[in-house]
Amino acid sequence: MKGQRLLGSMLVLGLTLALAGATEVRILSWNIKRAVGVNSPNDAQQPYVAKIMNHLRPDILILQEIGGNTRTSWNAFAQENALDTFVRNNLTFFGSNPQRNRDYYLYVNRLSDGWISNAVISRYPFRNITDVGIGSPNRGLTIGLIDVPGTNGLGVFGAHFKAGGFTDDAVARQTNAENTRDRVRDWRIRNRRSAYVLGGDLNENEDPDLSSTFPIGGALPDGRIYAPISTVQSARLRDTVPVDGFGGKRTYQVSSRNSDLRRRLDYIMVSPTELGRDRISVLEAEIFNTRRFPSGGLPAGFDITDSENASDHAALFVRLRIDQWRSYGSGGGGYWVPEPSSMLALLVFSGGGAAISIFTVERATPHR
Repeated sequence: MKGQRLLGSMLVLGLTLALAGATEVRILSWNIKRAVGVNSPNDAQQPYVAKIMNHLRPDILILQEIGGNTRTSWNAFAQENALDTFVRNNLTFFGSNPQRNRDYYLYVNRLSDGWISNAVISRYPFRNITDVGIGSPNRGLTIGLIDVPGTNGLGVFGAHFKAGGFTDDAVARQTNAENTRDRVRDWRIRNRRSAYVLGGDLNENEDPDLSSTFPIGGALPDGRIYAPISTVQSARLRDTVPVDGFGGKRTYQVSSRNSDLRRRLDYIMVSPTELGRDRISVLEAEIFNTRRFPSGGLPAGFDITDSENASDHAALFVRLRIDQWRSYGSGGGGYWVPEPSSMLALLVFSGGGAAISIFTVERATPHR
């Protein structure tokens, strides 16, 4: 009887911790086509960019092409000020009169090609954030650890690889991919408990049902095999495969002609499930393109031209659930994991082995 009471107490405790332990995070990755910056930006796009962002309400935004149409000596702090002004004046989902370093946090890469670079905006504070070189065109890889409540921190990577279909472009893009892979691998070793996400415009596609920018699997002049997407994924990243309202995966080029939408260039990838690291479950993965909704399916207040007026790339959006890995005494640890099947599995690992108990629950309560 005493053993049954103890087991019952453990199960109640496990259920309580599990319901509290699931954190939901909304992430947007988007090439905004120089809509915000200080060097002749395409500022006419800003109302449309803001409209889509306010509709999706992301907690974390991974952005490409912050900057403009004239080449300058890159001033990341001036670019941050321009992005900060855009957020305060346009993004309502951070609250009324939002303030930087209170309601949101932002970072623009210190590296740039002189025209554009990458940025991250977050509802949650940065534990640390920087950018590192990954080769030409020198826009860098953003690397950050974000203090998302109910997690061991969420790693965020932002990238914008070399564009173009010529051999030199492919060589640079493969170099971008290999350097990104190496940086993610290094980060994984130093942050063994944290889940991570990579978003960006990688300027290539390896899906067999879609066309590529440059032949996949061919030998480059230096002898390397060209496969930039799978190279990045080899750093233990899995593709979330967002789709639009018709189930399509193409993200570029968004224009008034549907025939221009020919390529998948943009990605959100997430860390795999592995013991000892926070676990990500993908709840939703969407390409938001107002030209790609079924009849009557366009969200209220939107026009079919809104996406093309915002950028030539469609916005990528995911909702993720993160289950925190908790460490216990004697070197043990485990998950309190609400499974996608609505079965709750309580796993407790210790030096002597593992115990598993399963319950039925309605849903995990997201942490907001």
